[in-house]
Amino acid sequence: MKMNDKRRNVRPAARAVSVRRAAAAVTAFALALASWQARADWVRVSSSQQSVFYIDSKKSPRVGDNVMIWVLRNHKAMQASQSLMVRSSKDQIEVDCAGRRIRRIFSSDHGRPMGEGPMLHSEHGPMSWNGVPPNSTVSRIVDVACANT
Repeated sequence: MKMNDKRRNVRPAARAVSVRRAAAAVTAFALALASWQARADWVRVSSSQQSVFYIDSKKSPRVGDNVMIWVLRNHKAMQASQSLMVRSSKDQIEVDCAGRRIRRIFSSDHGRPMGEGPMLHSEHGPMSWNGVPPNSTVSRIVDVACANT
């Protein structure tokens, strides 16, 4: 094999590495931008002694009496969940506005505030339907989710 043949074989591999690095940089930038935009969309709904609750202002269109929402629980201090220490949790929830009930579709726990940082644990469902207790944080979330949809 001639020396020129070896160079030709190396160059495509080097180009592929450069393309992968550029793609990784673009992806990292897009993810950073998306996480910044996602944080800007959280609207505070309620709070408890342990957590502050937010709902994503972008709701999915209503299908019949149901609407899908994202809820963020920002814990005031680290909390144990699934044998891990978490600072925030995000839940995708389906809300039955007419029946005043909810069910979790997806849940993720994060080590940093406001749903940021790596996902430490996740669960996906759908889980079973649960009634909404009156005068509760969940009731307030349902009120906000079902308003004007």
